[in-house]
Amino acid sequence: MQLSMKHQFITIITGLLVSQAHAQDQHSGFYLGMDASYETMSVKTPTATESFGSGSSLIAHGGYEFAMTEKYSLLVGGTYDIDYYLQGGSGSKGTVFTRGSEKINQKIKWGIYAAPGIYIADDSLLYAKLIYTSMKTDPDGVRSGTPNFTSIGYGIGYRYTFMQDNLLTLEWASLPTSKASFSSFKSGVDIAPNLSMITVGWAKKF
Repeated sequence: MQLSMKHQFITIITGLLVSQAHAQDQHSGFYLGMDASYETMSVKTPTATESFGSGSSLIAHGGYEFAMTEKYSLLVGGTYDIDYYLQGGSGSKGTVFTRGSEKINQKIKWGIYAAPGIYIADDSLLYAKLIYTSMKTDPDGVRSGTPNFTSIGYGIGYRYTFMQDNLLTLEWASLPTSKASFSSFKSGVDIAPNLSMITVGWAKKF
């Protein structure tokens, strides 16, 4: 009797471990996809915060999901805006934000992120996001040679899995940036072009 119960106990534990390992294996893996974002920009100066309207971007993204347990995962990856290159690269303006006659051109934006998440269902993941972003964002008429703003941002997101390896995501993120100055823009005062983003994306998991 004791031996039978012992075998049953071992069978149950083994089944649970196999089930958990299978779930983790299902969640872990690389993913690659595209996002479409709606972005609003507010430019902070020493005396005011000014709205520079909205714009949109097309973003390539990829990463890896580490399944920590059956329920918890960590997403680690990167993003790269491709609008500038779709417009022809050098000489293009990228995403343009305007306030009256003033314009700011977001030419290049790339980032890396870590996003811990929790599965609220087998196909639904909620996550928080910590993001480092580097931008080449120039006032109209300025052509800087290198990225001139950085950001430590944050966000939240929801991801839905369908057909086993297709991922749909909805995210909100805030990217408060560092400061820089341009002699030909706002009399050379420091500016910080902060972004808020709503992003819808699709990715394929491998």
